[in-house]
Amino acid sequence: MSETSVSQATLLYRLQTFDLGIAQRLARLQEIETVLGQDETVRKARQRFEAADSALTPWQARVRDLDLEIKSLTQKIQQTDRSLYSGKITNPKELQDMQEDIASLKRRQSQLEDELLEAMMKSEEGQAAVAEAQRQLNDAQAAWAGSQVDLLDEKQRLEKEVADWQAQRQQAAAAVDPASLSRYEALRPKKRGQAVALLKGDSCVMCGVEQTSRIAQQVRQGTQLVYCESCGRILATP
Repeated sequence: MSETSVSQATLLYRLQTFDLGIAQRLARLQEIETVLGQDETVRKARQRFEAADSALTPWQARVRDLDLEIKSLTQKIQQTDRSLYSGKITNPKELQDMQEDIASLKRRQSQLEDELLEAMMKSEEGQAAVAEAQRQLNDAQAAWAGSQVDLLDEKQRLEKEVADWQAQRQQAAAAVDPASLSRYEALRPKKRGQAVALLKGDSCVMCGVEQTSRIAQQVRQGTQLVYCESCGRILATP
């Protein structure tokens, strides 16, 4: 039995452990890069705020327009009323027309006041909706800012871990003989990064297929790299 061959299989398995750890960290780093600067909750909260603000604007304009029109009518009523009772107009027909004008203006004023009351209620409701939407947006932005801090911390930690693991991976690869390393590197992409599988009992732990007694014996002897009969991975003992 060659201890060197056994060590090669074990070293390849250890090397794979580093490669898988690095791959997992790099995948997470890519997720973080994608997430940073984006947030669906903030986007939806901003849309709700903009919709509430847009709904409020016409009601605020309506309140201003009605208020101005009512003030104008009030002035016109006062002026007409002063003219009516000034004593300067004595013609009965003119006096009657003025009284009718005042009555008509007051009816219009009453109608506008009802419309103004409704518009003010809608405006108040809109202002409350905008305030609530603003609060929700502020909360979402604050939560997002906090999560970004956490993500940035995680990003820095993962980048350090990747650098450390890559250094250890380089040392582990240097301990493997070139021929075995070449076989491992060629097999990795075909097996989604897992080119080496442990032999547990007489079975491959990756595919679960039981190996022949000859294959199992060769793996334990460690005189050469041995492959699983089913999944084709390099078999190693723990």
